[in-house]
Amino acid sequence: MSYSDESSEAIAPRGEEIYQQQIPDKVDPKHKGKFLVLDIETADYEIDAEDLVATDCLLAKPPNAIIYGVRVGFPAAYGIGFNFKAYTQ
Repeated sequence: MSYSDESSEAIAPRGEEIYQQQIPDKVDPKHKGKFLVLDIETADYEIDAEDLVATDCLLAKPPNAIIYGVRVGFPAAYGIGFNFKAYTQ
């Protein structure tokens, strides 16, 4: 089934399903914190400390891959926000 015309709402659940069912046993604890990107059509994947490096490596195989990415060992790949500390004099 091709997901190329699907929205991210359809790609993300499929990518997460593949990741949870096929990948965890293949990923070593030494990969914690690295980025894993996978092709949701073939389940091929690449791991690297840099997300764009992993993505480029994966896209070198089939350049039209439909990619889903995770950060190994974390619930999200990126954090959004900041830490604001008020100073008083």
